[in-house]
Amino acid sequence: MFYNNFDNVHGEDRYGMVGKTGDPFREECELGISCYQCCEQPLVIAERNWMDTNNDDSQRYQIVVVCEHCGAIDEFIVNDGQEHRISKLKHSKYQPTEKNIINNGTVD
Repeated sequence: MFYNNFDNVHGEDRYGMVGKTGDPFREECELGISCYQCCEQPLVIAERNWMDTNNDDSQRYQIVVVCEHCGAIDEFIVNDGQEHRISKLKHSKYQPTEKNIINNGTVD
């Protein structure tokens, strides 16, 4: 299967959504953030759901994360109203950043 990597480039991201730039929050990435329920790390991105297009043509996504230890579910929004604005996690109230990504979904 032919695969184009459109992450962090202008135009389409790998899901075909048109926006300014792609973001690094992809499914199966691990985030070095503690769980709100059991306080263990990491949280794994389980879903990346497109929501809509912002006024600056960036794509808004809901990111659903799951704790590897207890299975607790939390979520946050990427490009929340404008590009590069990230909301806080719904339950833990922590604001993720790109620096929290500890594994980009690849197997070592």
